[in-house]
Amino acid sequence: MKINIVLIIALFLAFSSIGFAQSKTPTFKQYAAKVETMKNVKVNLKSHKNANMFRTNLRNAAQEGVNFAGHYILTTWGCGTNCSVTAIIDARSGRVFFPDQLEGIGIGYCELPDDAEPIVSQADSRLLVLSGFKGGDLNLKNAPCGVYYLEWTGTKFKQVKFEKKKRTENS
Repeated sequence: MKINIVLIIALFLAFSSIGFAQSKTPTFKQYAAKVETMKNVKVNLKSHKNANMFRTNLRNAAQEGVNFAGHYILTTWGCGTNCSVTAIIDARSGRVFFPDQLEGIGIGYCELPDDAEPIVSQADSRLLVLSGFKGGDLNLKNAPCGVYYLEWTGTKFKQVKFEKKKRTENS
């Protein structure tokens, strides 16, 4: 009987600690990447259908050097009111990515702290924190808004965690 009780308590603690670990906010350090120093990267404008259309923005960003996930260049520019487009350039190959989660993101109409930035990232981490609406969701009536924690895999983002926030009535 004592063994069963001890076993039940041990299982409970094990599963509750797993649930607790999953609810913690991801940190940049948990997704560490070794930073490579590269500047003046040649952008491969044929690597994505949208790359040539945004060639000036991409080439300008490539001159600045690595600022994301060890050997990538993250760059963002406006696409209208409450809208931005983000691209990622692989500094090793020049390959360009336009991840769906970052295409046309918006931070408005979502109850976030006043100092919230739409995108937060670090050169030494594969983690990207996106606040507001992920790509294309701003104009959808039932789309969730909040804070998205996304891990860059080298070709796309994988959602690690989402913290839902209240959507305001202006959309």
